[in-house]
Amino acid sequence: MDENQITEQNSETRMEEAFNVNVADKKQINPIFKVIFLGILTFLTIASVAALHANEQEFIVDRFVGLTEFQVSLFDTVLYISYLTFGIITGILADRFAKRRIFILVGSAVSAVFLFLMTIAGQYWLLLILRFIQGAFTVMIWQMLMTMILDVSTKKNRGRNMGIYGSLLALGFGMGPMLGGFLAKVGTFVPYYFASGLIVLVFILSLAILREAETAAKRPTIIDSLQVVKKYPRIVIPALFNFVDRFTVGFMIFLLPFFLVDELGKSAELRGVSLAIFALPFILLQFPMGKLSDKIGRYIPLLVGNLCFCIILPMVGYFGSISYAVLLVLLALLGVFSGISAPSSMALIGDFVKKEDNAMAMGFFNFLGNLGVTLGPLVGSLYGTFGYNVTFLSVGIGKIVMIVVCILLILIVFKEKLRPSSKGVIELNTDK
Repeated sequence: MDENQITEQNSETRMEEAFNVNVADKKQINPIFKVIFLGILTFLTIASVAALHANEQEFIVDRFVGLTEFQVSLFDTVLYISYLTFGIITGILADRFAKRRIFILVGSAVSAVFLFLMTIAGQYWLLLILRFIQGAFTVMIWQMLMTMILDVSTKKNRGRNMGIYGSLLALGFGMGPMLGGFLAKVGTFVPYYFASGLIVLVFILSLAILREAETAAKRPTIIDSLQVVKKYPRIVIPALFNFVDRFTVGFMIFLLPFFLVDELGKSAELRGVSLAIFALPFILLQFPMGKLSDKIGRYIPLLVGNLCFCIILPMVGYFGSISYAVLLVLLALLGVFSGISAPSSMALIGDFVKKEDNAMAMGFFNFLGNLGVTLGPLVGSLYGTFGYNVTFLSVGIGKIVMIVVCILLILIVFKEKLRPSSKGVIELNTDK
């Protein structure tokens, strides 16, 4: 081989090496852009649903005169019951067929229609039926988006990715009621038209840009999916934390607007602003706390955030009526402690399960979360009997009891340490 041939071969080798590096770089870069895009779709989905919470007084109480507090709470409860049931069904089917995108497309198309139909329901029982169907298809969207983020994550970036996802989810939760509150001044039904339009946008973006996730080749049977807890018993821990977190979210979303009306006489737009103040620190903390949990482990942020939340929550009932400014400070503190804990519970699911079981594991995680958020408005409706102070206090105490149960499971049943080794996150499912 002459010198020219050797030079040419070396040049080709360097080009191949450069190409391989570029490919590797793309593999490292592309997932984070996909996570951000999935997060944007989540933001649009959650904002659409959250926009409806600011004017329930006008949309339900003022339209359907004579409803009890319990009957009013059913508007949110039937939504969460649909999340509860169809979240599990979606997870089973998504893992069985190793598909995610089709559920997002179908969910967004149908959900947009039923968001609009709710504005023409003339009877409350019909409104509840439409609300249930809308929820069944809305849960398909955000649960599959969450699952797709797990699909592209590893143990080294799972907390970070869930932090990005959580930030955009919280942004939707915060911006939705605020926008809904201002839109409600234009007309009672305008937030619903707005919500339907956002879901249409989710459909268009998903159809045009979103590609199917690279899920594992193995497709578990329905029986395998239903045995996900037996296969990965540790997922009970993050699922229980999700239960208590979502319980308080459902409780606050339902009760806070009525608290603002009865105790402080605030309008729909200020009710929306209040929910946004609660969400703002939650948004800002998702990414840094997610990255931190990748380094120091999941349990410490989970416990610190939840226990501090329990201390502040009863203060809302006792001191929130002093002034609007005091209430906003307390809501901001609740948002801080929620932001500390939330990314860790989502990331733990990915820590404990294999990729082909992501959808069903996330389905179980969301099942307990949806059970919590379903019970939240029902407990919140007790304010009509016991008053706001007792209701807020009882929820704070109940959450502490559930946290103690979770600690006992971690230390005694699963024999884990609350503080991980110096290596940070330990992947407990070593078969991954």
